[in-house]
Amino acid sequence: MVYLIINLFKTIWKYLDVICFLFAIAFAIWGFFLLSFTAGIFSIAVGLIVLGFLVERIASVLQ
Repeated sequence: MVYLIINLFKTIWKYLDVICFLFAIAFAIWGFFLLSFTAGIFSIAVGLIVLGFLVERIASVLQ
């Protein structure tokens, strides 16, 4: 029973970390758009690069 609860918390923690990371990127992009439109466009580019790197890391870990 304890092993099941520990596994459940580990799984939730993994997904919670990714969700918080995505929210951090989204709020950073929003903040850059509040500064200026040009900064917002560049922040989208940087956010997509970071997100692409994250997806590749997850894919390499799952293989």
